[in-house]
Amino acid sequence: MSTRFTAALSNLKSRDDRKRRRAVRELFEMDDENNLSAFIPLLSDRDSWYRSKALDAFRMWSMRKSVDSLEPLISHQNLDYNRAAANLLEKFRAEDNEVVKQLFAKDDIICKTKSAEFLLKADGEEIFFQELLEDPDSRLRIIALESKYCSAEIHEQFLNDKSVKVVEYCLGELAAVNFAIEDRLLGDMLDRGIKLGLIIPYIVENNPQKLTNYLEGISNQETKILVDLLQQKCQTLNDEPIKTLIKECRYIIVGRWLQGRRGELEDELRWQIIADETVDEIERSRFLERLFSRCDEASIRRMAEKISETSSSELIRLTAHNLSTAEDKVKT
Repeated sequence: MSTRFTAALSNLKSRDDRKRRRAVRELFEMDDENNLSAFIPLLSDRDSWYRSKALDAFRMWSMRKSVDSLEPLISHQNLDYNRAAANLLEKFRAEDNEVVKQLFAKDDIICKTKSAEFLLKADGEEIFFQELLEDPDSRLRIIALESKYCSAEIHEQFLNDKSVKVVEYCLGELAAVNFAIEDRLLGDMLDRGIKLGLIIPYIVENNPQKLTNYLEGISNQETKILVDLLQQKCQTLNDEPIKTLIKECRYIIVGRWLQGRRGELEDELRWQIIADETVDEIERSRFLERLFSRCDEASIRRMAEKISETSSSELIRLTAHNLSTAEDKVKT
């Protein structure tokens, strides 16, 4: 123990506030993690300045020691200290876990979530993992489901969880590993209010033949999610999700997927959709508008002219006519 430290420690107990403050500054200047113990009494000091400096000392030096060094913060009755300890846990390796379990026992969600995340990074915490899976708080159950102790089989079990957020998390994890989920479970999830946008990626990847079974009442946002996914996954009209959508006449979705795609078969289908009077005219008009970038193609102008003469929709006739004469307007 150095003379300087001994003098600073003595001054820290002085009734002279100037000496006490100087002692605090000297201890920080020494920058020695072994001086951390000198700050423990200051956690309960009546002066907020000393309390804040004590907390600063833990934030500066505790991570140079073991997680046990956080015990004074964890055992303190001040919730702010408990939370400070919780937020410092990420600086430590997951070992020496008993003191962290004391933090988990606190009746505070921040303390519980941070300590649970820490504990489940450690080895040998299977019992704690099982206990966390049964916790009434869905946020803690999700932490357990995110941990290294979890498996696809456990994720599947929790598709029946009472929390929508838990179910949505598990569904995303199962979709990522192409885990087979029964159609019955997917239907049950929709009935319970699980977002279709979260179920769509799984269906497209694993059960595209039944894709249209789930599209009743699909929202604009969910349609966009589906189209974006189809554009990533499907490259030709022979890809199973596209074949299914065409077979079931889901032309708005197919038409949006066709955007930017060229080819004889693609163009044939595009014009078929544009000519179909059962498809929303606003959507068909947009399909036509997207073809203006190809107005220099004779086949595009010819088909547009045909549509302008045969469609019963004034909007479609006008848009098609503008497309059929677009190249002439560009030249003039």
